[in-house]
Amino acid sequence: MMTKKMTITLEENLIDELAMLAQETGKKKAQVVREALQDYLDINAVTSTVQEYKMGMLKTVSHEDVRKELEL
Repeated sequence: MMTKKMTITLEENLIDELAMLAQETGKKKAQVVREALQDYLDINAVTSTVQEYKMGMLKTVSHEDVRKELEL
């Protein structure tokens, strides 16, 4: 996967916590940030999907229909 460099500004306490977590886990700070950002984006996507479901914006499929489609 292609990567690009970017610069961000963080509060000092976040930088300190990031450094401690990186040291404790043996990971680079950039890796910890990437993992945290990916987790945040995943949670946001799930939250958005749940909201769309609650608003009736998503088509639902029954378990039985899925089994039929997969010939199970």
